[in-house]
Amino acid sequence: MRMRLVAPSLAIILGMFLASMGLATDGKQTLDTGKRLYEEHCGVCHGLLGDGQGMAAHMFQTPPRDFREGKYKFRSTPSGSLPLDSDLFRSVKSGVRGTAMVPQDHLSDDEIGAVVAYIKSFSERFALEKAQAPLPIPVPPPKTPKLVASGRVIYKKAGCPECHGEGGKGDGPSAPDLRIKPADLTQRPLKGGATPQDLYRSMMTGLDGTPMPSYQDALEEKEVWALVFFIDSLGGRETVTEEERIGRHVEEMHRPRRGPMMRGSPHRPLQEGLDKNQRKQQ
Repeated sequence: MRMRLVAPSLAIILGMFLASMGLATDGKQTLDTGKRLYEEHCGVCHGLLGDGQGMAAHMFQTPPRDFREGKYKFRSTPSGSLPLDSDLFRSVKSGVRGTAMVPQDHLSDDEIGAVVAYIKSFSERFALEKAQAPLPIPVPPPKTPKLVASGRVIYKKAGCPECHGEGGKGDGPSAPDLRIKPADLTQRPLKGGATPQDLYRSMMTGLDGTPMPSYQDALEEKEVWALVFFIDSLGGRETVTEEERIGRHVEEMHRPRRGPMMRGSPHRPLQEGLDKNQRKQQ
């Protein structure tokens, strides 16, 4: 009796998911295309099941996203809410700087759209919850020394040093006890984006799945901008991180034979390359 109930429930969830995306007619074709592209380009890190446990996942300090949870750090929507398709599209196309999530801009917009649809199918949240409107990002005020100095005060007032440290290096007193290491705010580029508007968005939305909260209700708009400009003042020269280098290495080793590997057959060149890169780090 229990087995009879499972299949209909899965069918209902999938139907709700397709309907929520406006894919009632060609939704299966879109998901099939997304599945193929995901397995070719994404599964090596994120895993075929979307669990973040791909064969290359052990190489990275920042774990690949577990899509089953339906939690995303980089969104334009309020804290705790689902990302918009445009948020996921941006992360796939542009990548996440400072991490092994390298840009997938070799894919067409339609292909990225199909990948986004398939990624969403890993979590039932997208079928069961309604997307919320993005938070507005106002025009930033002019950056002035006075505003930066005010941001330094707000940085302490908001409790940022507890995790990020007095100098913003991610070495605050709570940092060792956190499951996810606080960002080093002196490094560039920041994962959420390089512009003041990107920083403002991260402050307002929070980074779901991490200790980084939303300050939407805690700070006034002018205080957020002051904090943004202070954090911006901490940044040094933009660099390419070791995570990014490894990510590009994985992509380069993976692309020539992506089909056979993702069907489960051995991919000795990729694994040997990963092992060699790992030995260099030790």
